[in-house]
Amino acid sequence: MWSEKYRPESLEEMVGNEEGRAKLLLWLRKWKPGAKAALLLGPPGTGKTTTVHLTAGKLGLQLVELNASDSRTKERLSKRIGEAISSSSLFGGGSLIFLDEVDGLAGRADYGAIDFIKDAVRRSESPVVMAANDPGSDEVKKLGSSTMKIEFRKPELDQVEKRLETIAAREKAGMGKEELAKIAKAANGDMRAAINFLQSGIPAQKDEELTAAESINAFFEALDEKAALRALRAYPGQPREKLRDIFVAVARSRVHEERKAAALEVISRADVIMGRIMRGGDWRLLRYLDPMLASDLWRALGDGGLRYTLDAVPWPLQLRIWNDSKKLKEIALLSGRRLGTSQKGFLVQDMPYLLRMCAEKEFRGEFVRSLNLEENYEEFLAKEAVRGSRRQV
Repeated sequence: MWSEKYRPESLEEMVGNEEGRAKLLLWLRKWKPGAKAALLLGPPGTGKTTTVHLTAGKLGLQLVELNASDSRTKERLSKRIGEAISSSSLFGGGSLIFLDEVDGLAGRADYGAIDFIKDAVRRSESPVVMAANDPGSDEVKKLGSSTMKIEFRKPELDQVEKRLETIAAREKAGMGKEELAKIAKAANGDMRAAINFLQSGIPAQKDEELTAAESINAFFEALDEKAALRALRAYPGQPREKLRDIFVAVARSRVHEERKAAALEVISRADVIMGRIMRGGDWRLLRYLDPMLASDLWRALGDGGLRYTLDAVPWPLQLRIWNDSKKLKEIALLSGRRLGTSQKGFLVQDMPYLLRMCAEKEFRGEFVRSLNLEENYEEFLAKEAVRGSRRQV
């Protein structure tokens, strides 16, 4: 993959966040036992992990990389990261402990995970750096005064464009400045996504400014395949989100069952392609996704009649999500990460369907185990599934 091939090999080669990188480097040089941990905050694709790796290399520190979302209770943290934090001298020489995705501890502070991390940082014989995508998460707030926060922002559009120009020239991609500018804009500050778009060979992910709903509805209302393709390429988000939005609209529609079945079959084939892209990193396959949808799905839907709306969650469920269900939010966060979407996106688009499927005991149990959730979540989902079925009556 080009995103790996052109991963920066030094801090100087990185794009954007000069202040944040300099702040981390200075903090590490001045670090003493008992000091606070550094907490890097910013959206995916802004260079947090790469910065940690390159900074460790620059200072000659052995990097010990751990993932907090894999160990969400005090007991699991003790087994999987406790020894590394408190006994890092076993690795020999200077070490740097990197604890990624601390906002993946969602809803587990009651089990002592956050307090354990705070205590381990105070006892650590080596500097500890943490990273999180969501600065507003409860976990980040609870870490509070025990960390020094360093903000990472999306790089400027012109910085992304210059990096793409360099890569395109080396790979002889044959794209002009206007096409590269569209790719940079479509990536929305995510450098990895921008490079993946470039490798896929798609000139741009959008031809004009449209919202997600406008793009999907323009696809449904297209008079021919060319118009359908233009509408899909005008979608403002990532390919996975676009496919999910189309699925939501088709699944919720009242079109004839034969048409719906044919459309869902096409979406299923598109999802297989998307899965291969996500698992294997072969972004060249992305060039086939929109044309296939514009051809096969557009024909399967026939004379249209579909509409897409962002407000896909029934009002009673919205109240449950907003007012009193930390469990629903945690499930959405963990599921969203698996699917490559945001917590909010999963709540709005996928949660209603998940709760319906959780009416089946076998599915419910397997789902809870797949996310490594506590046993009481299975009972919780069973109750939510019953509530959902009552609302449909």
